[in-house]
Amino acid sequence: FRRLAALARNLWWSWDTESVALFRDLDPVLWQWCDHNPIALLQQIDLHQLEARATQLALHGRINHAYRRMQEYLHSTHAWGARHASVLGARPVAYFSAEFGVHESMPIYSGGLGILAGDHLKSASDLGIPLVGVGLFYDQGYFRQRLDADLWQHEEYVDTDHRVLPMEPTMAAGAPVAIEIETRTGRIGARVWRTSVGRNTLYLLDSNVEGNSPEDRELTARLYGGDERVRIRQELLLGIGGVKALAALGISPGVVHLNEGHSAFASLELVRRRMDIEGIGLDEAMRRVASHVVFTTHTPVPAGHDRFAPELVEEHLGPLRDALGLSREALLGLGRVRPEDAGEEFCMTVLALKSSHRANAVSSLHGHVSRAMWRDLFPGLREEHIPIGHVTNGVHVN
Repeated sequence: FRRLAALARNLWWSWDTESVALFRDLDPVLWQWCDHNPIALLQQIDLHQLEARATQLALHGRINHAYRRMQEYLHSTHAWGARHASVLGARPVAYFSAEFGVHESMPIYSGGLGILAGDHLKSASDLGIPLVGVGLFYDQGYFRQRLDADLWQHEEYVDTDHRVLPMEPTMAAGAPVAIEIETRTGRIGARVWRTSVGRNTLYLLDSNVEGNSPEDRELTARLYGGDERVRIRQELLLGIGGVKALAALGISPGVVHLNEGHSAFASLELVRRRMDIEGIGLDEAMRRVASHVVFTTHTPVPAGHDRFAPELVEEHLGPLRDALGLSREALLGLGRVRPEDAGEEFCMTVLALKSSHRANAVSSLHGHVSRAMWRDLFPGLREEHIPIGHVTNGVHVN
């Protein structure tokens, strides 16, 4: 049972076909009922039932074999990354994303953006590339759809119990990691969960903590839920809160990868930390931060990029703006195509493009679309010279 529990606590099992078959064979009906969640499955089977089932199907050898293969996988020193990416051992890649689709039993994703992020985690683990994921824990996830008799769509949100997920509190110096973010109207706090994804770790911030207002406790309840105020506060938690969480863990990333503009505030917090720690000015700090920030854009239509009114930006980034020594207009200009245009809203994609050394679209065609969409951000450059490349999306085969 301990070995089965250890398998269930690392999402490596989700792309290991033998481990998936092992959990399914314990009780195929219950496996389906539990939405293919091994922790929920094991909680529904007592030890006597488990032993009887394992004996009946001669599963003991398969359990030991799966556990041994996972240990060999986790502790192997022969992965590609050990030979080609060892420099990242001390300073890993930090991969920020609003959603991660690792497995259906962990419903903190809605579609392609999350699946890409989940596949990045799996592939980095298989390759042995030191990487940490940074996201949000949505305890109601993304809605499920159903059609009524008249074929009208209805959305249903289902509460997710963290006790049946492979999550545990993130600890540092013997205490759970918690972060706080100052805004003009008060503080927002969050706790940090950790999930093992093969060799790497996914950190998830959760605002449902004591000390937050009832509204803020619901901030991370739903993926892509709420109005603009909810969205900017979620993105504040993801970007600024994510950097603070890594700092609390002593993680200084060598590369920061922003998966879509939702996490672009991370760059500003990284700049603030550089100024504080290295005693340098704003311009130099921005240059140094940008040199190790990579941005992936996904959205092919202008309306799909997050934009916020100046008042919302000042309310939520005001204290950070003060720390950076920026004027209100200078901060807003970082998120505008035309910084002097007071009528232009603050765009997260513009901030990400301005604060990253490299940017890429997710296919060759999308690269052409993105360069055309953002050509006004690079005046004087021909469209083919606009610095947005492309990396065609792949999938993790399992």
